Amino acid sequence: MAQGRNSFFIIILLSLITSISSLKANDNAMGLGIGTTSCADFLNNTIEIRNDGELTDLALFKRIEYLQWAHGFMTALNIRHYEKYNIFKNMNSIKEFKDLYNEIVDSCYYIMKEGKPNEFSVATFLVFDSLGKANYQQF
Repeated sequence: MAQGRNSFFIIILLSLITSISSLKANDNAMGLGIGTTSCADFLNNTIEIRNDGELTDLALFKRIEYLQWAHGFMTALNIRHYEKYNIFKNMNSIKEFKDLYNEIVDSCYYIMKEGKPNEFSVATFLVFDSLGKANYQQF
């Protein structure tokens, strides 16, 4: 009997939280994530420098946020690559966040220059696709 009341209370609480949180939701941003960000936004959000030459706290936080997303995306791509080809791509060359950031920046410049879809996810995919290719160039 007590367990039934607890379950009822939890259901009511979750319903209340869900209804309140939907009131504050911004309709323009629903369902959009880091992967849909343009390369220009990615670059602008991650390069702001303080007067002392260091990244601002916000730019550093954004850089880490983007790179964590990219690492997760590339890990998922690597799992799919293994399912298809029975081998993982070696991701050691982008193991460090600094290296991954530089590769994505290069990819962003490449896709903006070539007129390809200007999305952060596309730039990240290009970095993943280039892993292990000897003829990959930086742009």
